[in-house]
Amino acid sequence: MQTARNTEQLMHFLVTGVIAGITGGVLMMIFNMLSATTYLHLGFFTPMYAIAVPLIGEQPLMTSVKDGAFYLALGPALLGLAVHLFWSALWGLIFGLLARGLHLSGGTAILSGLFYGVLVMLVMIFVVLPIFGATQAFQLLGPFSLLLTAANALFYGMPLGLWPVLQPQFFAGPTRSQAV
Repeated sequence: MQTARNTEQLMHFLVTGVIAGITGGVLMMIFNMLSATTYLHLGFFTPMYAIAVPLIGEQPLMTSVKDGAFYLALGPALLGLAVHLFWSALWGLIFGLLARGLHLSGGTAILSGLFYGVLVMLVMIFVVLPIFGATQAFQLLGPFSLLLTAANALFYGMPLGLWPVLQPQFFAGPTRSQAV
C-alpha cells in the first residue's frame, strides 16, 4: 500500500513540475511577444515563428519581421508555441528533480529558480539551438534581443523558484524518523 501512495505522490510531483514549467513558459512567451512588438518593432507572433524555424524554415519568421505587428500564420505559430511549451515542461521537470534533491526552500528556492532560468537560457542558446541549426534565427533578431531573452529567463525561472515555497512538502529533507 505504501508503494501505491509513493507512486501517486511521485506522479503528482511530476505533473506539478510540468505545470510549473509550462506556467513559466507562458509568462516568458507573453513577455517575449509583447517586447517583440514594442521594443523590437517586430510582429507580435515573431517569437513563435523563431522557435519553429528549425522545423519549417525561415519564411514565416521573415514575413513576420517585414510585414509588421499582426502577421499571423496559424500553423507555424501553434507549432512554435507547442515546441516552446514542450521545452518549458521538460526544463520544469528537471528543476523539480534538482530542487527536490537539494531540498530547496524559501528565498534559496526563489533565487535558484531565477538562476536556473538564466542557465536554461544559456543552454538553449549555446547548445540546443546550434544542434537544431537555429542560431541564424536568433541572430536575425539583433543584439537587443539577448537582453530581452535574459529578462525572459527570469520570467521563466520565477514560477519554478516559487514552486518549492508554495509546496514545501515536495522538497523537504527526510524527517528524523525517516533518516534513521
